[in-house]
Order: sequence, then C-alpha cells, then structure tokens
Amino acid sequence: MKPLRECLKSMRIDFSHKAYQRLEALAEYIHQESGSKKITASYLKKFRHYILETLTHFPLAGRLSEELAPNTRKLVYQGFSIIYRIGDERIEIVTIYRENLP
Repeated sequence: MKPLRECLKSMRIDFSHKAYQRLEALAEYIHQESGSKKITASYLKKFRHYILETLTHFPLAGRLSEELAPNTRKLVYQGFSIIYRIGDERIEIVTIYRENLP
C-alpha cells in the first residue's frame, strides 16, 4: 500500500469554473495596470506554476480553511488566497481571491 503522501502526489489538479473566472479577472486587472500582455502572461504563468508545483509536491501545504468552505485548505501567494479541496482522485482549486478584498 502506498503512503498517503505518494497517493496525493499523483493526483490531478483542476481549477473550478469560479477559480478560472478569478484568474481571468486578475489577468484583466494586471493588463489594465501594466498595459503589457507580456507582463500579464508572465505573472499568470508564475502564479499557476506556484500552485501546481506546491500542490504537486506538498498537497497538505495549505492550512485548513473550514471557515470558508467544508474540507478546504488555503494556500497564499503574493497576497492571493488559493482555496482548494483534496478529493479522492484530484485536487480542486475552488477559488482565488485577494487577501485584502472582501
């Protein structure tokens, strides 16, 4: 039998519809502020890379976040909260939001 950590490492990481909407809104904001598609693409690439690399290698890295939704964990990247849920076969990114905004 595989240890829990090994099972979690082989899980697929999916973004919910809401999480994709939040990423799109973030992209629009960055593009508005920077005026550069290159800067926007670079930031989003780093953002997604952080999520995928962290959760692939350390799926339990985020703290428990039961106050936001049942069975969720919270990972933070540059002021953004990434709420995710570990399921039987996948890790779902539930939503993403800016820490200092409601």
